[in-house]
Amino acid sequence: MSASDSIREFIAPLLPGWRIQFGRWMGDNTSARYAVLRPVGGLPAELVRQPSFSLALVGAQSSNPAGEQLQVQEAADMLIEAMRSDAGDLVFLQPGEPVFMATDDGRPIFEIAITAITN
Repeated sequence: MSASDSIREFIAPLLPGWRIQFGRWMGDNTSARYAVLRPVGGLPAELVRQPSFSLALVGAQSSNPAGEQLQVQEAADMLIEAMRSDAGDLVFLQPGEPVFMATDDGRPIFEIAITAITN
């Protein structure tokens, strides 16, 4: 199993109802929430591998944008805490601090850098 598969299996049960995607965000449904995992490289592939990823949590369009932003931020914080205490099938997961952005239509996005250690 690859590191990306392990991360997807780790986050899926923590984000019930979210659409988990890999590589690029295909968000045709503005009422859905998306978690998009993208590889961003890492250190050279040696005996101990340290692949890096970016996880973007994209909120839904809402009549209460501040409330939706808060819910997506809470999901990001919950994932970070979960990664700090457990790495699932991986040796180690190290999340970065979430960075806030917004889509053109005002949906909140929190992006988290993730470094993994696998063998």
